[in-house]
Amino acid sequence: MAVRRRRRKKSSGAGSREDRILQAFREAARPLLMEEVLRLLGAGPDQAEAVAAAVDQLVARGQLVSLKGGRFGLSEKMNLVVGELSVHPDGFGFVTPEAGGRDIYLVAANLKEAWHGDRVMVRIEGTRGRRREGRVIRILSRRQTDVLGLLSLADDTYYVEPEDEHLIFNLVIAPEHLNGAAPGQMVRAAVTHYPTGHLNPKGVITEVLGSVEDAEVQTRLVILKHGLADEFPAEVLAEAEHLAPDLSDKALQDREDLRHLPFVTIDGETARDFDDGICLVKKPGGGFTLYVAIADVSYYVAPGSPLDREAEQRGTSVYFPQRAVHMLPDRLATDVCSLIPEADRLAVTVILNFDRRGRLKNFSFARSVIKNHARLTYRLVDDLVVKKDRQLRSRYRPFLTMLNQMLTLCDLLRERRAERGSLLMSIPEAEVVLDDKGWPVDVRRVDHLISHQLIEEFMIAANEAVATFLGEPSIFRVHERPDPAKLAAFRTYLKSLGFDLPKEVNRDPRVLREFLDEVRQTPLAPMVQLMLLRSLKQARYAGENLGHYGLATDWYTHFTSPIRRYPDLLVHRLLLSRLKGRKSPFSLDLEDLEAEAGHLNRRERVGIEAEREMLSRMQVRCLAHRVGDSFTGRITGVNAFGFFVALEEIFAEGLVRLVDLPNDYYRYEESHMRLFGRRTRRIFALGDTVRVKVAHVDLRRRHVNLVLEEEGEKGEEGQRGKGKSE
Repeated sequence: MAVRRRRRKKSSGAGSREDRILQAFREAARPLLMEEVLRLLGAGPDQAEAVAAAVDQLVARGQLVSLKGGRFGLSEKMNLVVGELSVHPDGFGFVTPEAGGRDIYLVAANLKEAWHGDRVMVRIEGTRGRRREGRVIRILSRRQTDVLGLLSLADDTYYVEPEDEHLIFNLVIAPEHLNGAAPGQMVRAAVTHYPTGHLNPKGVITEVLGSVEDAEVQTRLVILKHGLADEFPAEVLAEAEHLAPDLSDKALQDREDLRHLPFVTIDGETARDFDDGICLVKKPGGGFTLYVAIADVSYYVAPGSPLDREAEQRGTSVYFPQRAVHMLPDRLATDVCSLIPEADRLAVTVILNFDRRGRLKNFSFARSVIKNHARLTYRLVDDLVVKKDRQLRSRYRPFLTMLNQMLTLCDLLRERRAERGSLLMSIPEAEVVLDDKGWPVDVRRVDHLISHQLIEEFMIAANEAVATFLGEPSIFRVHERPDPAKLAAFRTYLKSLGFDLPKEVNRDPRVLREFLDEVRQTPLAPMVQLMLLRSLKQARYAGENLGHYGLATDWYTHFTSPIRRYPDLLVHRLLLSRLKGRKSPFSLDLEDLEAEAGHLNRRERVGIEAEREMLSRMQVRCLAHRVGDSFTGRITGVNAFGFFVALEEIFAEGLVRLVDLPNDYYRYEESHMRLFGRRTRRIFALGDTVRVKVAHVDLRRRHVNLVLEEEGEKGEEGQRGKGKSE
């Protein structure tokens, strides 16, 4: 089923019994024996077993704690806190309370036998400043049951060095539990014994992944680490195998035939699937009709089918430099549903009519059949219409007029968005260049081209139109107003760069957009945009329409990528049912919609984190072969232990440690976000350009240590990036 069914509210049974038990403890205001609990509840002998089971559940959840003498007490009254443990690679940890509030700090000795991710009970043992400090007194549940890492051998002992740097113990493997693995291979191991005060954890190897020098093994590690589903169940593959592009009379019945229109797709060079095709027709009088055709995945994926259930569970496709982990089987994602070149495909088309100034006059929708007349790329379009490459223009002459008209409409749409306060930010992306073995040889910075903006504007316009038409209830893509505290921190950050952020941004996004326009003219623009993104709330899916602050629009959803995003498939189904006047194919109860949105948000975050980790692995692998090489970079972060530098020649970042700064003692000045040399009065501040060398690369922890290039190494060029003097 597409959306989980409505949950029944608890009216009796275990839930209410546990609530009554907790209330009895609160009213008693002291620890209780089991006999006292039964008496306070008025429970007879026939209920004693059920009450005891409920008490055990409350102890397991950490709401009650078992005491000496058979008594039980309320955790909340005993200075005890339950939460998830996060262990720092240096050995200390933090517990995030489930009931809310500030994290609790734990020194390494107070972690006891707990591991990263464990659900623990902590006793608060004091405060230091505003920081609460505690000690683990009970491990309520273990999250870590498997360990991924490198099998090593030392002093006749086999052990797995965990990939996850938060797991600070090596996992010991007995020789009889190697299961064919050899030192130097990456493995997956099941934990059989957790760490104690004096002994490392023990385990059994369950899967040999392969050599650490195999690029595919790196991809497999990330997939396993983030719990991505890499293989499809047999029933899903069987269903997909029987599907083929359907252009029968029945399939085309009641569809608008748009194959005569010159639809094109514009994607990256390495795109593996094609969701969206676009076409533009210039009207007499200067108006435009924009066609945004989206692959009709809903025609092939029926609600509640094995394909649908698997797609919902995955939630999204995840893209790595080497390959993709698709939401749908490859047969659908890259063929049956994909708008591949020179092929007829089923689509759902949004038809938008704009006047000569780019103002939307009206829109309509059509279930259609289209043909992709050309598979274009962002760079190709830029070469055609910006750089005006003669050879390419001759080859793609039939599309030049339409592409130029698209750029005109794109500019108009951006102007209209700017007027309403939409944040027109363009954050550079990374492009990983691989060798024939799948290893990175370069990581390039890809700035947003005019072709990126074109696709962005057209997709935003289509998504807004669908959201406006559907109204409520629906699945929305929302972006709430920024948190005042984070905005205040962003304002402080800007002051360190010499910028003043107007106070009006709290209530009017147009002021923030105007400020960004001014900053965009300076070299600090990329840093300011990145810090702003970190200050804003994350966009998310929701069953309730909360508007979209970043786009400055009241109605927004995701409709344009049903091959790779499950919420888009849901929106397709809802749109098509509304157009036919039928009942929605899934529940539109707000509670159900919010539950589904929550699931999709979690799947989206997992996908993003996996993609970021893989990029990080590629970046450090690339720099591992460049140790000793010099680069120019810009300081993007300053703190008490050094400063981070974003390199120009390779899209990667490294740290210049405070201890590696030569010939002086440096003071960290947080208010100015800079390091100040006490003797030389040199300054290293945000935005400064520096010349650095790669000193060391830690592949396991994905850390890159940089050092300043020694003066005189590069002659006059070597004098750049040595910091300013005051």
